[in-house]
Amino acid sequence: MKQDLRDLFKMEEENVKPLPDTHRTEFIQKLNATKSSKVDKTIFYKVAASLVLFLAIGYLMVNTLNVKDKHVSSLELQIEQVETQYLSNIEIEWERFLKLTKDEKLIQRYKQKLESLDKEYQDVSKSFKANTNNILIIESLVENLQTRLQLLKNIQAHIKLLNQKTNDYETTI
Repeated sequence: MKQDLRDLFKMEEENVKPLPDTHRTEFIQKLNATKSSKVDKTIFYKVAASLVLFLAIGYLMVNTLNVKDKHVSSLELQIEQVETQYLSNIEIEWERFLKLTKDEKLIQRYKQKLESLDKEYQDVSKSFKANTNNILIIESLVENLQTRLQLLKNIQAHIKLLNQKTNDYETTI
């Protein structure tokens, strides 16, 4: 079964039909037809890939915004809880202050200070609602509440001290 490869090629060359004269133009037409169908398929794939990409990005953005809203909501809830706790403590301290003193000028002066601090708090609160992710604004909110509460505690300590001195003087007279 040994054959010379050269003989095989010679036999094949003998069986080769001559190409028609229009072969070249037919080949170019067929080549162009396959290119256009490939281009059509390529455009289709590009459009489909773009559509999938936009849908994926849109989905991720919606999920990110929802997670951010949930995070902001929990942060806002925590701020509201702290605010409620401080405001109730401030109210309790204010009532104690009113019970301890009868001096209207002192009451009026501290009431103005507390109102001033409350106005500042409202301004900072508006800033917080506009920018809930700023830690400095949150710290300002808490600091304002702490300042008001500490002011009331200082007033009470001062009044207690004055009342003790007054009671000491009354008992010695």
